[in-house]
Amino acid sequence: MADRSVFPTTHATYLETLLGDEGDNVGRGGVGAQKQAQDAAERARAAREHVMQRYAEPLEVFVKGSSLARLGEPRELVHGFFASRLSDAEYLRAWPRSGMRFRRWLMNGMLFYGQGIARDRARAQDRGSNAPAELLDARPGTGAAAEQDFERAWALAVVREATARAEDELAREGRSDDFDIFRRHAIDGQPYAVFAAEVGRMPQQCAGATRLVAQRVRARLAEVLREEGVPEAELDDEIARVRGVL
Repeated sequence: MADRSVFPTTHATYLETLLGDEGDNVGRGGVGAQKQAQDAAERARAAREHVMQRYAEPLEVFVKGSSLARLGEPRELVHGFFASRLSDAEYLRAWPRSGMRFRRWLMNGMLFYGQGIARDRARAQDRGSNAPAELLDARPGTGAAAEQDFERAWALAVVREATARAEDELAREGRSDDFDIFRRHAIDGQPYAVFAAEVGRMPQQCAGATRLVAQRVRARLAEVLREEGVPEAELDDEIARVRGVL
């Protein structure tokens, strides 16, 4: 997992941080400028890894359910998209100007990438290419089902990220037992009475631990959504939307 320390937990998303660092280096020389450039490059690398980790699976699900799948293997198409777009830091910097949720912006980017592949293959056919006609005839598009699959896969990804952050936080506080209780009840579906004695607590205490961890997970989910560009006033609605999709 990419180093989370490079991703701020406020409205200043990791992409906005990346935007600011380049301007700070303009006109400066010497060792200090080199260090700043290295730091900016490291943050850019971490941002790319973060995006790929969170969005590779949702985008693969999206490609698989849409006519983009006719262009090739979903995983290869998504990897090609990342290699083509994320290698240019300006691509990520363009997102805040779009006014879109980051996930929707990436999904549109995936569509545009597929359209470019289809155009290139059509041009190759016009030049007498020997590529299979049925492959060149692919025309990318999407439907409601593919978008719903993408939203569900994205929701699972952000909930997993929020849960992992909460687990790490509780471990640093020496409260891993609380998370284990939460996992066994909320994730594995075990009744408190089944394992309460094993963890040395009463069922009511286990319920209290589950509520505490659930609050942590929700707080970390809000953190993840802020990183996606969700305004504070819309967080509750977006969290409810995530729950509704799952």
